[in-house]
Amino acid sequence: MSDLLRLKADIDFVKTLAVEGGQVPLTGGFPLFLAGLIFGGAALLHYAAVVAIAPFAGLSSFAIWGSALLLYALWGMGWGIKNRAALKVQGNKNRIVGTVWGGIGFSIFLFSVTLAILSYRLPNSQLGVFMMPMVLVLYGLGWIITAQVSAQRWMTLVGVGCFIVVPLIAWMSLRPEQFLVYALALICSALIPGWLLMAKEKLAQ
Repeated sequence: MSDLLRLKADIDFVKTLAVEGGQVPLTGGFPLFLAGLIFGGAALLHYAAVVAIAPFAGLSSFAIWGSALLLYALWGMGWGIKNRAALKVQGNKNRIVGTVWGGIGFSIFLFSVTLAILSYRLPNSQLGVFMMPMVLVLYGLGWIITAQVSAQRWMTLVGVGCFIVVPLIAWMSLRPEQFLVYALALICSALIPGWLLMAKEKLAQ
């Protein structure tokens, strides 16, 4: 009996999220937009460094991605501090989505640190190629979950698109064009969807 009551409570909660999903706009558009902008730009910069396009020839991957990570962290923290009051009253849907993407962001950070340590200890600088497909897998997972919570099917297409690109990214490992594909993937899975969420949030105000 208790299992049936628990199941009913879970179903009611999911229904509440679905109804809320059609009424309350998501508030996490800017961090996604920012991630697409900064890390997509870093991928393009890395491509320019690899193919020796002046004046970016000779830039190290550590300098490019380390600077991108630092810029995103500082800008993201500034946005969080500025909007902390609004984020406290964002509703169940936004709290769940925020937790999901917060976990994804921390996982990406932890994985990047892990790869840096492994590359130093082994040493094997080519371990960095694991970063791009891993990021897209997590982004795909994030969009699939967000689509279910917010009842917005277009997000499912974004998530599926991330999964489709992952094998292509892996196949192109150690080729300069890999960074172009990765930049395009970030634009389509973070920058553009983030901008759409920001626009919907603005219209709802």
